[in-house]
Amino acid sequence: MKSPIDKVRARGGNKIIQVLVTRACDLFYCSNCTQLLPLRGGHHARPDHDPMHMSPDVFRKALRGLMGWPGVIAMFGGNPCVHPQFEELCQIMREEVPDSKHRGLWTNNLRGHGDVIAKTFTPGISTFNLNLHAVDDAAVEMERHLPGVPIWGRGKSSHHAPILIDYRDVGMTEAQWVAARESCDINQNWSGAVVERFGEPWGYFCEVASSIDAVTGKNHGVPATEGWWRRGMDRFDRQVKYCCDAGCGVPLRAKGHQDSDDAYDVSERWVELTVGSKAKHVGLVADVASHTHEVTDYVGLRK
Repeated sequence: MKSPIDKVRARGGNKIIQVLVTRACDLFYCSNCTQLLPLRGGHHARPDHDPMHMSPDVFRKALRGLMGWPGVIAMFGGNPCVHPQFEELCQIMREEVPDSKHRGLWTNNLRGHGDVIAKTFTPGISTFNLNLHAVDDAAVEMERHLPGVPIWGRGKSSHHAPILIDYRDVGMTEAQWVAARESCDINQNWSGAVVERFGEPWGYFCEVASSIDAVTGKNHGVPATEGWWRRGMDRFDRQVKYCCDAGCGVPLRAKGHQDSDDAYDVSERWVELTVGSKAKHVGLVADVASHTHEVTDYVGLRK
């Protein structure tokens, strides 16, 4: 498995790190969201452990902990543009990350913030992931303020494979699981993350590890102080043990749903967690024999 610095050093590697500024989203019920949004804030969670919105002070600390990061520092969620202090976060981003080429924004809808976004994130220089998830009306503001930036998901939903499948529930041996885990496509291709816990920033080698801690009420993050991201995987071994090995189904690449289906697939180990959650449709995974080429296929971009 790869730590954030391992990805930076790899040829053609992922040089993006995500700062999760909110778990609010206007597409809250996307099937099998990697951030498990409808399952968070339940009976396992405490508000100070998994706040709805990262505070501006913690956001500033998170950025300072990433000082020297050679790639892109992205605002991530949920939808960052839903954050009630989004414009203040953008100001902090401009102050703490002075070079626009190191700034990024992941969003499905600018929600009226086009002017400040264009001021903070420069088309052609900053990095964007603009995915409409088939809500095409959101493209109008994006095109007006971010000309030339690719917009994905026009009229197309994205496929989301299940996240919460414990390998033991589906008959895998530990050896089979370890082999699958070590080639996890999110670990290989996606980003590490910084989240807020108890009023401080905490770092994770994987954004899904951070979301599993969020729904279980645990904190296996590492203090996101300056240089935390320079460490190898030995620094993140507790995250592998208590997040990946505790029942993350990403490496199984089981067949899931279109995001618009509003459906969550879980294995037996996770059923209790879904009780009282805000997820609309939760079902037990009965078969993992059908596979997808990638756990989250954004309209076949890498197919």
